[in-house]
Amino acid sequence: MYEKILVPLDGSALAERAIRHAREIARGPGSEILLLQAVNLPMPVVHEAVLVPDSKWLDEGRKEAARYLDGIAAPLREAGMRVRTLLDERAPADAILHVSAREEVDLIVMSTHGRGGFSRLLMGSVAESVFRATSRTVMLVKPEPLPAIAAMDEDCHLHVP
Repeated sequence: MYEKILVPLDGSALAERAIRHAREIARGPGSEILLLQAVNLPMPVVHEAVLVPDSKWLDEGRKEAARYLDGIAAPLREAGMRVRTLLDERAPADAILHVSAREEVDLIVMSTHGRGGFSRLLMGSVAESVFRATSRTVMLVKPEPLPAIAAMDEDCHLHVP
């Protein structure tokens, strides 16, 4: 049985798909779901200047993330589940790894964005970074497949799957 289940969220519907799976796994007594959002301000690289993040932006980001996580947690709590919300100011992968170690989670349930090729190379993969760096059990929730596109045959008849 998994007692502590970490679900990292980024505000997207895709990331929220992991909640359904965590909820099913956490049905047993004593299980707790930890909802995590990384709140950080990506800073541009400028070699000639030292950039200091505006604390007002960070404060607003924390407040918005806390409201978001509370909104996600409310229906889970109403269903009788134990839920905690956590914010971390590290980059997403670092936040997930740090919190999973600090909280001694048994399972990390997270969505993948399903990127491939150049997009994956350019943007990286938080899920892959976490999967490679942790010794904890990780459940990756893949994105829904795109709906099939209608096709035309040689005689220009439309076929909808």
